[in-house]
Amino acid sequence: MNQVDIYINNQRLDLFQDEEISINLSVQNIQDLSKVFTDFTQSFTVPASTTNNQILSHYYRTDLSGGFDGRVRQTARIEINSLTFRTGVVQMENVLVKATSPYSYSLTFYGELVNLTDLFGEDYLYDLDLSTYDHDYNGSTIQQGFDQSNLFSGDVFYPLMSPVKNWVYDVAPSDPNHDNDIHYDAALGHNHGIHYYELKPAIKVVRILEAIETKYGINFTGDFMSDTQFNKLYLWAHRYEGYLYDSSTAIEWQLINFNRTTGGGAEFNLSTETWTVVDTDTYELRITLQNVGANYEVGLFQNGTQIGVAQEDAHPASSVLITFEGYGFDAGDEVQIKIRPRSAVTFNYQVTDYTAYDASTTTQRFEVDQTAFATYSFQLAMSPLMPEIKVSDFLAGIIKQHNLVVTPNSTTEFNLQTLNDWYADGVDKDFQEYLDITETSVNRPELYRRIAYSYQDTEQILGFEYQRSNTTGFGDLRADFTFDGEELQVELPFECPLFEKLTNFQAHMGGMTAIPSNILVYKSITREADTDGAFNTYVGAPILIYGEFSLDISANPLGFIDETGTLQPPINEVWYANVSSTSIGTGLAYSLCWGADTDPFYLTPVGKSLYQTYWEDYIVDLYNTKRRLVQVEAQLPIGKVITFDLKNKIIWNNQKWIVNSANINMTTGKTRLELLNDV
Repeated sequence: MNQVDIYINNQRLDLFQDEEISINLSVQNIQDLSKVFTDFTQSFTVPASTTNNQILSHYYRTDLSGGFDGRVRQTARIEINSLTFRTGVVQMENVLVKATSPYSYSLTFYGELVNLTDLFGEDYLYDLDLSTYDHDYNGSTIQQGFDQSNLFSGDVFYPLMSPVKNWVYDVAPSDPNHDNDIHYDAALGHNHGIHYYELKPAIKVVRILEAIETKYGINFTGDFMSDTQFNKLYLWAHRYEGYLYDSSTAIEWQLINFNRTTGGGAEFNLSTETWTVVDTDTYELRITLQNVGANYEVGLFQNGTQIGVAQEDAHPASSVLITFEGYGFDAGDEVQIKIRPRSAVTFNYQVTDYTAYDASTTTQRFEVDQTAFATYSFQLAMSPLMPEIKVSDFLAGIIKQHNLVVTPNSTTEFNLQTLNDWYADGVDKDFQEYLDITETSVNRPELYRRIAYSYQDTEQILGFEYQRSNTTGFGDLRADFTFDGEELQVELPFECPLFEKLTNFQAHMGGMTAIPSNILVYKSITREADTDGAFNTYVGAPILIYGEFSLDISANPLGFIDETGTLQPPINEVWYANVSSTSIGTGLAYSLCWGADTDPFYLTPVGKSLYQTYWEDYIVDLYNTKRRLVQVEAQLPIGKVITFDLKNKIIWNNQKWIVNSANINMTTGKTRLELLNDV
């Protein structure tokens, strides 16, 4: 018998003398390939001993507070014969009370991957700190990420993806789409082209994973993090319909800096720009600004939360008084005044007076101002632009998309590998002497009647029409079989964007000739119901794309118009953005489509689909006529229990077997194995 010890928050629990504790091990399981598994034990019980009551803080008592928090899983580890076997978390299930006294606690142990999802909680991508990639919002900076690769060394770029307009190329002035024409045309003075504000950035997925690492104090390792194709994967910063700054939702507040006390009162701290309230009361705050060069907002913040806002138009040659009246503050509250533009611009302003008066005595609490003009330097803030998706769902989507195995190296380090690479790192282990072949069950694996790999449904104009005209959506893959089994569905939390090549209409004496261009665009629009020519803006699920610099479009140059309305020199190369990873050739290209959909750039399928690259080997083996699922028992010594690793293949009867799952009784070493023959 092995000595099993369980620790919660580094405190050892008392166990029942005859309690046997088993652990289930599984990473990818034939019964549900679409999920990533972690280690877990069957629920086990521990006695309500004096020691355990202290560790678990008498959880059965509802009149106590501040003790064991059963709402969240607690840090735990399992030791066998004083050797660490697994680390993870413990979840409280229930307490058995006999008469009026506690008898036992029921607990479940989970491995580190569950702890990882607990760590993310309900956080969204926009809760991550991506401020490293904030940048000036103007024509020259956006061009660096549009027709150059030097915006954050390519970690951020501006793809040819329209959030509003139905872009066309080189149409006649009489064409109703003339205003959407993006071809370069300076000769006629039309200033055709893409305005800088029409573009939204995309950020490299690897950089998002790094922000996750930083926020949660973890580390992702493995060769996959440096994989060439994965490092071409970007997330489009498309959280809201329309242009980036149609509203002020993504424009950040900037704290107003004051540098002089001009009147009575010493409650304002000039170093922190904060008024700390001394007396609980109702207050009136007055702020006078002059010569403000843009339409703007002034916000009132209490302890970091916005509680008031005033909107004003630009007044470049005059002053305006803004009053926040009737606000109740408690002693100790911290009050700040912030400012921001109502559109994406940089502007100057000056505060000539800022005061606060209490209602009870009309006493002036402080008076401060600025001695010179200040500048609000507008920058695009990347974090607020991230799509509406939870961190846990985003990471789970990346894992499913690439059929990754996530294994913990420690409580803070997690290894990412494709399933094939994970198995390749394993070693063969001879288990012949440990297997009990008294009774072995050889089974036909449960085969699926349908395997479906899919993205989220889309209402984007091209994607919607594609889905309506085909049995599956663009990027999806489905296969039906005659087997009487369940359905395997691997669904990603993303949409698969359907790009299109713009057509160049060349005029000649006989009319117009349509010539395909090299310009590939995505339009996040939908057709307005019952209206042939009108379009609505669209936001669906998050969109992942491949990005690569550069794509030669010199045969069909684009126009680009900066914030001053100036048409820049013709754009002859841009970033290649698409569901395929390169514009060089289909032989080198990988695809974000699950199957062999026609690529909109090549107008032919790209062979290296997600299924073919990351999933095909496993599925083909599953349906191999030689594949068997064998259930067998084994008696493992302590050394084999401690070092048991699912990626290692077992040698038995001169054959290699893949461990589909294992249930190990840590107390006795008795193990139930589900094995798949290696075909």
